[in-house]
Amino acid sequence: MNGLFSSRRGHYWTLFVCTITHVFVHLFTFMHIALIPVFMAEFGLSIFESGLLASIPLVLSVFISLPYGLFTDRVDPRKLIAASLLLSGFSGLALSQATDFFTLLLPLMFISLSSTLYHPPTLTIVSELLPSSQRNRALGIHGAGGTSGIAIGPITLGIVLGTFGWRFAYLVWVFPVLLSSLFLLKLPKISTPPNLGRRLRTGSETPREDQPSKALRYGYIVLLVAMSVNGIGGQSVSTYMTAYLVSNRGLTESMASLVFGLSPFIGILGSLSGGYLADFFGSKRWMTVAYLGSLLTLAGMYLGPLWTLILLYLMGGYFGGSTMGPSSSLVAEFSPRKRRGLAYTIFMLPFSLMGAISPVIAAKIIELYEIQALFPFAISLSLVSILILQLLPKRAKTSQ
Repeated sequence: MNGLFSSRRGHYWTLFVCTITHVFVHLFTFMHIALIPVFMAEFGLSIFESGLLASIPLVLSVFISLPYGLFTDRVDPRKLIAASLLLSGFSGLALSQATDFFTLLLPLMFISLSSTLYHPPTLTIVSELLPSSQRNRALGIHGAGGTSGIAIGPITLGIVLGTFGWRFAYLVWVFPVLLSSLFLLKLPKISTPPNLGRRLRTGSETPREDQPSKALRYGYIVLLVAMSVNGIGGQSVSTYMTAYLVSNRGLTESMASLVFGLSPFIGILGSLSGGYLADFFGSKRWMTVAYLGSLLTLAGMYLGPLWTLILLYLMGGYFGGSTMGPSSSLVAEFSPRKRRGLAYTIFMLPFSLMGAISPVIAAKIIELYEIQALFPFAISLSLVSILILQLLPKRAKTSQ
């Protein structure tokens, strides 16, 4: 077999590189969220200003995403991935030297931008590595890498915060993040979708994503709307979870950071198993189950005692992580292959857009109704997102 990915070993190596770099690009992604109570105390920030630290970087990502998506399919993905890792590493270094609100905000904006640069090329690569019947598991493994990075950052913070301070938590990961770009040197040059040539030659598969249609666009839009609605509620709770644990539940800042980091750590298991479960049950069906599970965990956190809150918060991390594989796979199913990079760029927009809007909405809800009001708000939006998800069209049958 000719082509860049002619052997199983090549597939596994490419998936490994994409997964390990996914770990490193996300190490700094949510550390500042866990640090909101610390930043408020150290820099004298209001609840609204702390929300801006979460929302403004994501606003930048929204404005960059569409122009970036127009050329991401035309550029060597290795260069884009390397650029995102270098940007993340140097931004983490700059953040560790912050002295006020603005020197906090600027590096956070570039950390968010690094994630925007990273995802379209890597998701495009991973979505093409294996046949569509195994796509969920490959994307689930890749998603587990990102979830690992999201978890490792706050867990590191919780370990070192009391002894060395929050700045050290950034410094300790700067050089590993920068050095991870060296993995790209061993990644083969990628100029065409790796499995496309084989499928065209053998005629063994004619997936509907090769055939743009109104049904594809409809399914794609429904998926984005469902994820956006669910994301507003989920990110509203997540942004102020450490503040809630400290102010309402009596945890120390270090313990709250550890709990915050353990949730996406459990999400690693969700990412891995969710890919396999979605391959077995179907992407739409498993996403519905996961959204329902998240709704129930939010209800339990709102109504239950502290020990159940922590347990349920960790369960919520599992359900959240388990949607990465199926949601990414549905994007591939509902997008033309030749514009897959653009499709994944737009796919990442709800995460950035809702992440930008949610902290501001959450801050206003807290000001009006206290912080615990975030839970019924998120529960109601989870229910709406489940209903929207049912509008997804059924998958067309393909021969494998």
